[in-house]
Amino acid sequence: MTSVTVRGLWLAIAALTAGLVGAAAGLLAWAGGLNPPTAVLTGGGSFAGTMLLILTAIQFTTGEPR
Repeated sequence: MTSVTVRGLWLAIAALTAGLVGAAAGLLAWAGGLNPPTAVLTGGGSFAGTMLLILTAIQFTTGEPR
């Protein structure tokens, strides 16, 4: 398995996980009484934060330079 294939797999896993976290955060925000646009912004922020956290953790654990 080449490095590009492994990177693509990690990116797919990160995107799926961040998508689930973002969707859950948006649904919880909406169920908590926020209006739909604010709930979507909450989900988007959660997605972005989770994606950055996962990709940073992958870079740290694999030890690959920038």
